Amino acid sequence: MRIEIDGSSKKIMKKLIKRFLSESIFINSSYLLSGWILLSVFGLVFWTICAHLYTDAQVGIATALLAALNLISSLSLMGFELSIIRVLPGHPDKSMLFNVCLSIASVFGIVFSLLFMAILPHYHTDLHIIVSNLATRFFFILFVLISVADYMYSNTFVAYRKSKFTLRKNLIFSIGKLALPFMLIAFGAYGILSAWMLSLGAAVIYSMAVLSRRFNHSLTPRLAISPLRGMIRYSLGIYVASFAEGLPVIVLPILIINIYGPAKSAYYYIAMMFATFLFTISTSATQSLLAEASHNIKLTKVIKKVLGFLVFLLTPSIIFLIVVSPYILKIFGSAYSSEATGLLRILAVASVLTAFNSIARTIFRINYRTFPLTIVSFIGAVSIISFTYFFRNYGLDGVGYAWFLGEAISLTCYGSLIFYDRKRLLFAIASS
Repeated sequence: MRIEIDGSSKKIMKKLIKRFLSESIFINSSYLLSGWILLSVFGLVFWTICAHLYTDAQVGIATALLAALNLISSLSLMGFELSIIRVLPGHPDKSMLFNVCLSIASVFGIVFSLLFMAILPHYHTDLHIIVSNLATRFFFILFVLISVADYMYSNTFVAYRKSKFTLRKNLIFSIGKLALPFMLIAFGAYGILSAWMLSLGAAVIYSMAVLSRRFNHSLTPRLAISPLRGMIRYSLGIYVASFAEGLPVIVLPILIINIYGPAKSAYYYIAMMFATFLFTISTSATQSLLAEASHNIKLTKVIKKVLGFLVFLLTPSIIFLIVVSPYILKIFGSAYSSEATGLLRILAVASVLTAFNSIARTIFRINYRTFPLTIVSFIGAVSIISFTYFFRNYGLDGVGYAWFLGEAISLTCYGSLIFYDRKRLLFAIASS
């Protein structure tokens, strides 16, 4: 059967594609989403290589080390990695603001790393290799600083609406880490960690060069409070709200393994991995929304563009995932398909609510309203966790119901607050 497309339809399609390619918010969002896909694909290849080169125990220790390192990095950033997207475009001295934020986050990174290494020997853990000698201590701190810098550079490119540099940075990181595991086998688990972080270091060096040459930043460390006047409270508010948003991701795996056992925890992890792709579409769009609205553009105008982007990408992705979920999960084993298909389909539908919540959170970030943002984030997180326990008799589908209801409750709260104060939240120029 051959489907004919008339001339008028072709013109409309060409016009839509041309408009899509000319809008900075669409371009920025597409680069961010492409960067995430790139990291995911190359990350899968990286861990496949490591699984063949290293023992299961070494791979397990390396993933734990990376988790610890990412946790320390996230704590050290103090919300600067998000607030800089909002504040940087309107700041009179962008170079100084970036340097101060990165310097303060780096100091916290060193302090938290030292605390972590001081506590570690008091516990019987395989992670003791971090504190085995002076060299491993030094490199762990260095790796934390690299991770902190990577977050800051990535979101600074978003703030400038030049996420193509983030994509290029991710490409350098992704390609570089594929070769290093072969060279660092002698270092065991620390070799895996080093392969990951040294490649990320190369990407950070590229970012430094771009920020210096293309955006005229003088990259000199500076510790000062005055440039952050009016930003610290905002950053800390985002910091606490982001922690609240991430609670289900931290708590649910522990709760699921206690309720259902380790096997279903694995099924949940794989289903959530695919659902995260849908969530990332929303995250990419709303990060660009935050950047666009910080460039003196009317918020309602930008929101319409974001909604268009989400309809364009999210709708076919949801339909595709609902249809093919039994088959893609079967790649991991028949049990994954039979146990996790329902969960993945419910999460796919819930991603619509997640998208609207992501837009709502960004509206509050744009308007510096971090207190209601934090409250609603905690309400949503507690709802998801509580409903997961309440629906425990429904198996993993119950986790999906809990996620859907938690997102619905969050959206109801956000919607009520926005409707109540819509004149200030929606119809103001989103400049600082």
